[in-house]
Amino acid sequence: MHMTRLHKQIVNRVGLIVIALAFLVTASCIGIMSWLYLKTDAEQVSAELTKVELLLQNERDGLSRAVNDYAVWDDAYDYVSKPNRKFETDNFTQQSLNVMQLDFVAIMAAPGKTLFSSEINPADSNITATPAIHTPLLWSLLAKLPDWQQRNGEKMQSTYLTAANGRPLLLAVSGIFDSSLEQPHSGLMIFGRYLDGTYLQRLQQLAESQLQISTQMPVQKITAPLYHTEQTASKRLASWQTPAIWLQVSKDVNWQQRYLMMALFALGLLLVLLFTSWVLQRLLNRLVVERIETFAELASRRTQGERIYWPVEGQNELDLLARTFNELMDEVQAAQKNMHDLSITDTLTALGNRRGMEEQVSKMMKTCQLGTPLSMLLMDLDGFKLINDSLGHAAGDLLLQEVAQRMRQVMRRQDKLFRMGGDEFAVLMPHTTAEQGHLLAERLIETLVAPIHFGQHRLSVSGSVGVAQWDGEADGLELMRHADLAMYAAKRDGKSCVRLFEKGMSGVASERMTLEQELRCAIAEQSIEPHFQPVIDTGSGNVVAVEMLARWRRNNESVPPLGFIRLAEDLGLINQLSMQLLEKGLTALRHFRQHYPELKLQINISPLQFADRHLALTMLQTIAAYDLPSTALAVELTEGAMLLYPEQVEQTMRQFVEAGVSLHLDDFGTGYSSLARLRDLPFDTVKLDRSFVVMLGEGDTTLSQAVFDMATSMHMDLIAEGVENQTEYEELQAIGYRQMQGYMFARPMPETALIQWLQAHAAA
Repeated sequence: MHMTRLHKQIVNRVGLIVIALAFLVTASCIGIMSWLYLKTDAEQVSAELTKVELLLQNERDGLSRAVNDYAVWDDAYDYVSKPNRKFETDNFTQQSLNVMQLDFVAIMAAPGKTLFSSEINPADSNITATPAIHTPLLWSLLAKLPDWQQRNGEKMQSTYLTAANGRPLLLAVSGIFDSSLEQPHSGLMIFGRYLDGTYLQRLQQLAESQLQISTQMPVQKITAPLYHTEQTASKRLASWQTPAIWLQVSKDVNWQQRYLMMALFALGLLLVLLFTSWVLQRLLNRLVVERIETFAELASRRTQGERIYWPVEGQNELDLLARTFNELMDEVQAAQKNMHDLSITDTLTALGNRRGMEEQVSKMMKTCQLGTPLSMLLMDLDGFKLINDSLGHAAGDLLLQEVAQRMRQVMRRQDKLFRMGGDEFAVLMPHTTAEQGHLLAERLIETLVAPIHFGQHRLSVSGSVGVAQWDGEADGLELMRHADLAMYAAKRDGKSCVRLFEKGMSGVASERMTLEQELRCAIAEQSIEPHFQPVIDTGSGNVVAVEMLARWRRNNESVPPLGFIRLAEDLGLINQLSMQLLEKGLTALRHFRQHYPELKLQINISPLQFADRHLALTMLQTIAAYDLPSTALAVELTEGAMLLYPEQVEQTMRQFVEAGVSLHLDDFGTGYSSLARLRDLPFDTVKLDRSFVVMLGEGDTTLSQAVFDMATSMHMDLIAEGVENQTEYEELQAIGYRQMQGYMFARPMPETALIQWLQAHAAA
């Protein structure tokens, strides 16, 4: 049978557990059985010891009765008075002693006076003989009997356990009386029985045990035959005249049958355990392991993408697990579908997102029949970043939602609309040529003309649109790149227009990418340098300010400032570039002020920079770091920065004014500023745009005069830009303009050249 890893682990571990359990249980059972056997043996030997004690007591009682029968007898009493041979031979011959199981008899009148004694002598074959006791030690022992201290007239009868010549001895002593017990006793009659030899064998037969009665403490045998043990019990008996008399009962125990029984029991127990473990393993395998293995197999199929359900067979925990897993899989499948829907949906506009567009364009390309056109429209909002940065994300989100809604109204039913991210939208147009897509894009741009209201603000945006048609070979990413190139071409053409993809656009895009990389390097290396153009007070001839202008030389050629400034804005590098130029300009201003102490530095600020709430604070700290007063700085901004009159722009302007920085409205008249709103802003100077100055050379002074009148009425200073000839100069003088700048006076120049120019101008 094929075994899985889980099955092997369970079998191995259960096997180890069963082996260990079998060993422990078997060892425990054998130990318990051995202990019970030993306990039983000890109890049996102890009982035998008690039995032997009772036998000994019975022997003492019998011997005591025997001596009493002979001592309380008229013949014995008379014998003490008149010893005669007949009494001796009738009662205490070898045969009589054998019958009474006595080893000796003694009749004594006093401790040292023996009337008669008779002792068993195995060497004497005459059964009628009465050989006398010949052992002096025994006589010495008998002379010390406690009975000699008894008072006359008392019935003396007692037994003693003692030893003579190293042999345990039982003595029965009685005073000799007449049968009526009316006369005082006369001497002692003593019966003695040695507790060894034949008597001990008889006692062992009665006790059915091995006995040992000795004057020394018995020692248990160390060695025993194979499968045999000796179980013993010993006790110290009450004795007289010796230190101790010890009784030991021994029993030989044959363990062979016991070992066999224990072996059979252990084998049976082991078989039971093995069978039980096999049954449990089978049950565990059928009820748990096989189902878990099934779950594991189904789970592996789940990883391969197959939708499976775990089987439910009952109501146990595994069935609960299976039901829970099945419910979880349903939830996961629903969640995956929701996640997929969310992953291809833009949460803000509810349109498809970039991922959704990629999936959709792949599907359309697969389903498009040969010769069926498929076009993509890609639109980027113009001016969205300014709105988002100035008014916040809430205004930007509202604008994007409104644009999405307007695009839905223009799109056809078969068209698919997507928000690619930020302010970029895409439309997939099946069964549509590029020319048809161009018409749809123009309609789309027209829908964006109407303003969008956000609080008190009216938001207006336009879109640059690129259209590309699938050639039947390129993939979705390539089609998107073509539409993207067309869209950037529309932005370069002035925005709010539509361009179709052309093959030459790839080179233009490559050039733009190269330009972006080089601009990044130029800003990182601070290779974009400031040039300065002086502002002249024509009334006094003094230089009142210098305007700082950015210049970048790329491959030994000058890059138009408007181009790389806008590119820096698009790349988010305009703030970094402005701060670099500001620091260089302030360093130069310190040198310029050595010749003109009141000279001001005019710097241009991008409208995007006003989204930074810390713009004023950062610039003022930078001025202070160069030990220059804030009044030495003039900030110029165009009407584009106030297109929506955001509160952030006005707050930053107030911070500049409070610090003493001058505010110049640059290129006035070229935007769409409200004069009423302009009146509320803290400008102190208006700069007349070069386009109005050119009109003076053509004899048209209307707009220049109007600007002069407006600024004068609002108590603002005026600076005319781009003055290049005498005619323009004289016309401006006639209107009332005093401060001018332009090629007529000086071109923008680097710091060293301007210092020389200032020196020469001061000398003139």
